[in-house]
Amino acid sequence: MVKLKLTLSNADYQQCIKLCRQGTNTSIVNRAQVLLALHNGADIPEVIKVLGIERTRLWRLRKQYLQDGLNDALADGRRKA
Repeated sequence: MVKLKLTLSNADYQQCIKLCRQGTNTSIVNRAQVLLALHNGADIPEVIKVLGIERTRLWRLRKQYLQDGLNDALADGRRKA
């Protein structure tokens, strides 16, 4: 079992829960679900399989949260051409 622990602040945790309940933007909800899963100590292979993301995306999302905070991690970080 490979686990990658991430500790969300209480405010970030509550915001992720709220976003998942609202469900208006699927990509933001997916990112919030990944962060919540990491916060809850889920296995990485399980998170990848259930949420349908790639391993590198999971690592980048975690890194982005740790460096830049929740808003930047949830934002669509696609490069503009």
